Amino acid sequence: MIILQALNDFYERLDRRGKREGQTLIPPYGFKPANISYILELNFRGEPLSLFPTNPSNEKTQSSGETYMVPGVAFNPNPKPEEGKPEWEDLCFVNRTSGRRSYIFWDKTEYAFGVTKEGSGKKVMSAITPKSKQDHLAFKSAHQKILTGQNPDFLALLLFMEHWRPELWEKMSFPADALGKNIAFRLQGKDSLIHENQEVKSVVEKLLRPSTDIATCLITGRTTYFARKQPQFTGVWGAQSSGASIVSFNADAYESFSKSQGANAPVSERAAFRYGAALNWLLDRSNSRVLRVGESTLVYWADEKEVGEEAAKKVEKAWSEWIDPGDEPERDIDAEQSDVLRTQTGYIASASRAPDTSDLPPETRIHILALSPNAGRIAVRFWLVDTFGHLRDNLLRHEQDLAINPSAFKGKPKAWALLKETAVPRDMKNVPPRLGGEFMQAILTGTRYPRSLLTAIIGWIRADKQIIGPRAALIRAVVNRDIRINQSGKEEIPVSLDLNNDNEAYRLGRLFALIEGVQKAALGGDINATVKDKFFSSASTTPAGIFPLLQKNAIHHLAKLRKEKPGLAHWFEQEIGAVWSGLPPDLKRSLRLEDQGRFIAGYYHQRFAKKSDVPDEAQEILVADTIEETK
Repeated sequence: MIILQALNDFYERLDRRGKREGQTLIPPYGFKPANISYILELNFRGEPLSLFPTNPSNEKTQSSGETYMVPGVAFNPNPKPEEGKPEWEDLCFVNRTSGRRSYIFWDKTEYAFGVTKEGSGKKVMSAITPKSKQDHLAFKSAHQKILTGQNPDFLALLLFMEHWRPELWEKMSFPADALGKNIAFRLQGKDSLIHENQEVKSVVEKLLRPSTDIATCLITGRTTYFARKQPQFTGVWGAQSSGASIVSFNADAYESFSKSQGANAPVSERAAFRYGAALNWLLDRSNSRVLRVGESTLVYWADEKEVGEEAAKKVEKAWSEWIDPGDEPERDIDAEQSDVLRTQTGYIASASRAPDTSDLPPETRIHILALSPNAGRIAVRFWLVDTFGHLRDNLLRHEQDLAINPSAFKGKPKAWALLKETAVPRDMKNVPPRLGGEFMQAILTGTRYPRSLLTAIIGWIRADKQIIGPRAALIRAVVNRDIRINQSGKEEIPVSLDLNNDNEAYRLGRLFALIEGVQKAALGGDINATVKDKFFSSASTTPAGIFPLLQKNAIHHLAKLRKEKPGLAHWFEQEIGAVWSGLPPDLKRSLRLEDQGRFIAGYYHQRFAKKSDVPDEAQEILVADTIEETK
C-alpha cells in the first residue's frame, strides 16, 4: 500500500497547488477529466440556441475538443438488485463500457439529444434508434431526479429536458460532426458551463452514497466506508483500452476469509478516488509524466516534503527538459513549472541532451512506478523511491558503461533504441516480455542489467550476423557491470581496441575479424559469402573446432593476396601472427555467454578501430559489410 499512499499524497499536493494558483489541476472528489467537443447554449427558458465546438480555431481539430473536469457519477435506470448494482454509480472508478448509464450535466449526443451517428466520412448522418431514445430517457430521468431548487442553470437544463424531442435535431441544423461526441451545456450570457456551477459539487457528493461496510482504510488508517471496486486506469501500453486496475478481486481464488471485492484490501472511497485520479493524471501524456520503455509504462513525480514545493518544481522541470514542446500537446502550468523524472530518464530514453542539474537539490526524493499489462489487470513491474542525486549518478554510470570506440551512438544512448536490438525485426512490439522494465530498473538503480538482455542480443547476432555499435556497447555494459558487482577480478572489456588484452575470447574475436578481412581482400567479389556469414556462430561458441580450419583457409588467401598486393598481405600476416602469439596452444572447446560477448567486442574493435598504422586499403576492407564494397 506504500505506492497507493504516495499517490494519495501526490493528489493532495496537486490539489493544494491548484487551489493556491486558482485553477483545477486534478479532479475534485466525484469528478473526472473528459473530452468535451461541443457546447449547447440554452436560454433561461431551456430553448437551445446554438451548438458550437470547444476548439473552433481549426476546423480539422474541432472533434478533438477540450478537456473539462466533469461529474463522474452516472445514473442506472434499471438497476439489478441481485447483482448489487446501485441506481447511481461512481464511474470515476469504472469506465462505462456497456449497459445504459447516463452521466449528468454532460454526455454523448445519444444521451443528450437521443440522436446517434450513422455512416462515416462525408456521409455521416443523424439517426434516431430505439436505443438512442432509451438513452435520452435515461439522461432526462437522471436530471429530473437530482435537479431541484431555484438555480437558474438547473432550471434551464430541466426545461430543455422537458421540451426536447430527438426529431428536433434536424430542424436545428446542428453540425453533423457533433454526432457521437461529448456535449456539455451553458446558459446564455455566462462564461462557465453548467457542470462548473458550485452547487454541482454538492449534488455529486450526495449521489456518492457510501457502501454499507466499514473497515480500516489501508491508506489513511481511518475506519470508514471502503470502496467496493478499485479505480481503473487507461494509458498503460498494452493494457485494456477500457481501463484496468492495479487492485482487483474478480474470482474466489483471490479472496480470503469470506471477504469479497474491496473488502480484501479495504481502501476508503475518498482515498481510492484520490490515488486513482493521481495515477490517471500521471498516465495522461499531456501532463508529461509518462514514458514507455519496452512493454513497461513508467510514471514519476517528485516529493516536496523535504525540499519544498519550489525545489520540487525545479527538479521536475529539469527531469522533463528533454521534451520538445513543439511535438507535445499544450502543457498545463504544472507541466510547465514542474515534472519529476522525465529529465534524466528521458535523457537516457530519448537521446536528448541532459540539462545542467548542478544547482538542483540532490536530496529531493523521486518516485518511479513502472506498470505492465497483465490480462485484465495492471502489474507493477517495479517501484522505486530514491534521491535525485543518486538517480543522476546511476544514469551517468549507465552512460559510461555504454561507452565504446568507435562510438555506437550519434547522440546520447536511447533506452528504447537499445531494446530494439533484442527484437525482430527491430520492432518494439517484439521486445521480450518484462525486459523493458528490468532494463530500466537496472539503469535507475545501478544494479546488474538483466541477463536476458545479453542472451537476446547474442542470439540475434548469431542469426543475422550484424555486429553493430549499439549491440557491442550493450554487451560491454552487461559484462562489465557483472564483473564490477561480483568483484570477480576479471579484466573488463575495454572501451577501444586493446592490443595487449590477453583474454582468449577477446583475441579470438579480433582474429576472426582479421581472417575475414584477408578473405575479402584476396577474393573480392568472387565469393557469395564471407567467413562471417558461414562460420561466425560456430567460431564464437566452439572455437577449438573451427579456428584451425579458418587459419588453414587464411593461409591460402594470404598466398593469393601476396601475389597481387604484397604490402597488404604483409600487414595482415603480421597482425594475425601477433594475435595468435597471445593465444594458448589449446583453444577452448566452448565459450560461456560472457566470453561470447568478449568475442563480439574483440571482433567489433578490430574491424572498426581506426589506427594510424593501418593501411587505408586494409581499413576499407575490414569495415566493408559486403563483398561488393571491397571492389
